[in-house]
Parts: sequence; structure tokens; C-alpha cells
Amino acid sequence: MKLLVLVIPIALLVAYSQLIVKWRTSAVSPTTSESQRVVEKLFTYLLDPYIVSGYIAALAGSFLWLFVISKISLSIGFPIYIGITFLLVILGSWLILHEPITLTKLIAVMMIFTGVTLGAMK
Repeated sequence: MKLLVLVIPIALLVAYSQLIVKWRTSAVSPTTSESQRVVEKLFTYLLDPYIVSGYIAALAGSFLWLFVISKISLSIGFPIYIGITFLLVILGSWLILHEPITLTKLIAVMMIFTGVTLGAMK
């Protein structure tokens, strides 16, 4: 349980960053035309406060990971962190971005949830 308490905040920050960046890159620049230069698009993204908040969340998650990984085993902590992040991104992309959840994704999510649960047990 202690492991989950340490890892879940990091997974939430990383999942937030992924969801917010996907949402805003689609909203800020819904079409990709050849006439729009890459540098121009990059500046548009970098000036968007939501995208910046996503990168700040990812950076905060990275710094928190430094403290967490010093307290837990990497071979246990990392798979659980990635698994929880995957679950949160799939759920968030369905709820927020209205992306479909297929049967294959649902089975994968259930398998990952089972693995995270088993991995968190002593």
C-alpha cells in the first residue's frame, strides 16, 4: 500500500501531462498543413498555458520520482508506475478526449491492473 501511495501522485502528474498536451495540440492546431512551418507551430504550442502546465506537471513528476525511487526497488516501482500511468491515460483519453475503448484495450487494462495489484503486494 505504501508503494501505491508513493507512486500514484507521480502517475497522476504524468497522465495529466499526456492528456493535456494531446488535448491542446489538437485544439490549438487541429489541421496540419504544409504551409504552417514547424517553428511557427512550436511557438504556438509553447505559448499555450495549458501545454506549459502539462510540461510543468511532467517535470514535477520527474522530480518526485527521484525521491520515490530512492525509497523503493526499481524493479517493483517502475512497472507499477508505468502500469498505473497507462491505466490513467487510457481512462482519461476515454473520459476527456472521447477516444474509444476497444475490447482489446479493455482486456489489456484489466491485465495491467491485475499486474499492478500483484506487484504492489508483498
